[in-house]
Amino acid sequence: MKQVKVVKLSLTEFIGMEDEWTKCLLDSEANPLFSSWIWQKSWWDIWQARLSLDLLLLGIYQENTLIGIAPCYTYSVKRLGFINTQRCEFIGNFSHNDDSIRSEYLNFILPKGRYDELLPVILTYIQAQQIDEIVLTDINANSSTVDFLIRNYPSCEKKQEEGVCINTNKQFTTYLSSLGKNTRLKLFNRRKLLNKPKLITITQTDEINYFFESLNKMHITRWGKVCFSSHSEKFHQIISKYFLKQDCLALSVLYDDNNLLAVCYDISIENTRYNIQLGFTEYPNNKVSLGTLMLGYSIEKAHEDPVVEKYDLLAGSGKNTFYKKHFQGETHLFMTLSIPVTYKIKCLHQLKATYRTLKALLISKS
Repeated sequence: MKQVKVVKLSLTEFIGMEDEWTKCLLDSEANPLFSSWIWQKSWWDIWQARLSLDLLLLGIYQENTLIGIAPCYTYSVKRLGFINTQRCEFIGNFSHNDDSIRSEYLNFILPKGRYDELLPVILTYIQAQQIDEIVLTDINANSSTVDFLIRNYPSCEKKQEEGVCINTNKQFTTYLSSLGKNTRLKLFNRRKLLNKPKLITITQTDEINYFFESLNKMHITRWGKVCFSSHSEKFHQIISKYFLKQDCLALSVLYDDNNLLAVCYDISIENTRYNIQLGFTEYPNNKVSLGTLMLGYSIEKAHEDPVVEKYDLLAGSGKNTFYKKHFQGETHLFMTLSIPVTYKIKCLHQLKATYRTLKALLISKS
């Protein structure tokens, strides 16, 4: 077996490694969108200074060849308001607060079939960097990484959230027939209640600003806050312009009698179209749910694209219910694992577990 070594890479190396990164990504289990160089590098450019993060980008080399990447960073965080700790996370998410956008399917970028071999090498290196806790967010629960961590770190904290992915490798009419009556009404049939609907796809770079301005206005009306803060919008502007050039961006705008009703932000990579964000207004006819109706248009477009085999709704629930479960997609889990490294974090984890147990006991007796 050829010797494997871990090398800490600099920001300069990060900036110049798009081609090497892409090659490693193609050979790995990691997601081609959220673990792509442009997504990870753009996230770092925007959130590093805002959150006072230190780069811990690790290259895994076999002899002199880069075979894998651990895209991580570290930062200081106070636990219980006074215990100073050092935490390590994936680039793409920030678990301590909601300042960051959310990146899903995050993972180590390692050759398929070699995760069990290489993960111990990476984790040993990370633990030697005076790290108290490793928090790995939004990993596919079926990944080799989750399998390895649960087997080897049974005391780690686990959180999970459902996502839904729709199979589009069939006729759209077949898909519609698989839906329940009410879902089919909301997703498709109630289009006829619109006056003169017109669906437009954004194809020009200078139209992207208008799209995100409209999305934020709709979100303020519905949720009382913007969808994307100024720095989050900057990130998505970069991502949108990049993938527009790659012919992978699908920004859709729905009008009715020239009135803007809804927008949908999708990105297609390989055989999957990812639904990044929806925005919509309230329609005068309360039988029409514009969010679901807009999603119906986007799901139909995914079915019509011969390259797209899956339409991924990702994680996250609606304002009132987990509406995605009605769309006859495959449910999958995203897991966040917190691995205690030092004694003080192990004690904190135990304290939290004891608190949850006592709280559940008190609730059951009340």
